[in-house]
Amino acid sequence: MPSNHRRKWFVPVVLVVATSSAGCRLVPRNGPAPEQVAEARRLSNLGLSASDAGDLLKAEGLLEQAVDHCPTDVDSRKHYAGVLWDRGEKMEAVHQIGKALSLSPGDIDLCLEGGAMYLQLGLLDDAERLANEAVATAPRSSEAWQLLGQVNLARGKPVDALANFQHSLAFHPDSREVLRKTAEVYRQLDRPKRALATLAILEETYGPNQVPSDVLALEGLAQESLGRREDAVESYRAAISKGDAPPETVDRLAALESEDRVATRR
Repeated sequence: MPSNHRRKWFVPVVLVVATSSAGCRLVPRNGPAPEQVAEARRLSNLGLSASDAGDLLKAEGLLEQAVDHCPTDVDSRKHYAGVLWDRGEKMEAVHQIGKALSLSPGDIDLCLEGGAMYLQLGLLDDAERLANEAVATAPRSSEAWQLLGQVNLARGKPVDALANFQHSLAFHPDSREVLRKTAEVYRQLDRPKRALATLAILEETYGPNQVPSDVLALEGLAQESLGRREDAVESYRAAISKGDAPPETVDRLAALESEDRVATRR
C-alpha cells in the first residue's frame, strides 16, 4: 500500500496565503480566499484525524470537502488519494494523484506514491513514467530507484531490476525490502551464492529469532539450489515454525524429507 506522507497544519492563515511552500501550495493570485483556505485546512486536519482513528468513510468525506474548498492544495489531494486507495477506490485515487502532480510537477513524494499505485494496478507504463520522473528529480533517492526496480521486475527484466536495486542500496544499505528483493532477483538469475550473501546482510537487521518466514524460506531455496539439503531443511523448518510460511515452503520441505526417507531405505 502506498504510504501516506501525512502532515497536519497549524500555520496562521496569513502565512498560508503568502508562502507557496507551506500548506496550500501553488495557489494562483485569483485562487481561493483566505477563509476558504483556512476551512480547507480545518477539514483536512479533521479528515486525517478520522483516518488515523480508522473511520475511512468519514475521512473521505472530510478530505473531499477540503479539496473542494481549496482545489489547488496539493497536500489535501495527496491525503485524499491515500484515503480513497485505502477505501478501495483505486482509480479515483490515482486520478487525484494525477491532479496533484499537475499542480506540483516533479514532486518526488507524489511520483513515488502514484507510481506505487500504478504498479499495484498493473499499469506498468504509467508506473515506469513516474518512476523515471522520480529518479530524474531525485537521483539519490533510494525509494525512487527501488520503485524503478520493482517496475522492471514486474516487466520481467531482472537484470535491469538488479541494477536499480543496487542503486537503491547505495543510498540506503539497510533497506529490508530492497535487500529482500535483491536476493530474490539473484535467485531468479540462478546466482544462489549472491542470494545467500544478500540474505545474510538482511538477517543481520533483525533481532534474535525475528527473521520473517519469507526470508527464511528464500534462504532455503538458495541453499537447495546449492545442494545444501540439510541447511535447506533447517531453513524451511524455521520458516514453518513462524506459522505464516509461504505454502510452497511446506511442499519443498515435504519433498526433501521424502527423498531423505527413500534414500535411508536403500
